[in-house]
Amino acid sequence: MDARLMGAARRQPTLAVVEDDRTFREDVLLPVLAHSGFHVVGMAGALELYRSMTLRAYDLVLLDVGLPDEDGFSIAAHLRRLSARVGIVMLTGYDSGSDRMRGLRAGADAYLPKPVDMEEVVTTLHNLARWVVPETNPVQTRSQWRLDERGWCILAPSGVEIEMNLAERQVMAMLAAAAGVPVQRETLIARLVKNAYDFDPHRLEMLVHRLRKKCQRLAEEELPLRAVRGIGYVLNW
Repeated sequence: MDARLMGAARRQPTLAVVEDDRTFREDVLLPVLAHSGFHVVGMAGALELYRSMTLRAYDLVLLDVGLPDEDGFSIAAHLRRLSARVGIVMLTGYDSGSDRMRGLRAGADAYLPKPVDMEEVVTTLHNLARWVVPETNPVQTRSQWRLDERGWCILAPSGVEIEMNLAERQVMAMLAAAAGVPVQRETLIARLVKNAYDFDPHRLEMLVHRLRKKCQRLAEEELPLRAVRGIGYVLNW
């Protein structure tokens, strides 16, 4: 038997490439990384990244610093607050020692100065993926709770689809992007309204309560969404 089939396998890593140089992004980064085994999505800045994260979760983010709408250091810090599991690699022309330390302190796992050999980029991402992408056994793996591709339905292990309204979708997208890591109530509330101070926190509790009841009623299984005392909520799927 092939030794690869005997050991644990990993699914294809999902990778967001945030780079505002369109030629470098579209003609170099995306084709090379896709050919190297990543499910890759390219975007030009922070806004595109954050919008995309409401629809899907990324295992890895390849991040430039000099972006038009938000600098990469700030994005890295925000991503790290959302999830301890996401792998962050900064690829940038800011190559001083202080810039490198700033990136690592912001939460980046690796800091690669431009120009860089693409083989080094691919190897760094693959090494990081070994830590952030969970192992699966293709023979024993069963269906799990997950979001559908558009992010408007929760899919139960039994195959039942639970439709969500906009508020439920916004909360679940944040929790799914940080699966296994508690997300603060304030972070979830900020996704729902512009001014968090005008929002009654009990409304978030009621939203989560109703969503869990809906999943239990329609799927006859309990959604693995738990409150974390003093912090917020965590989605363990």
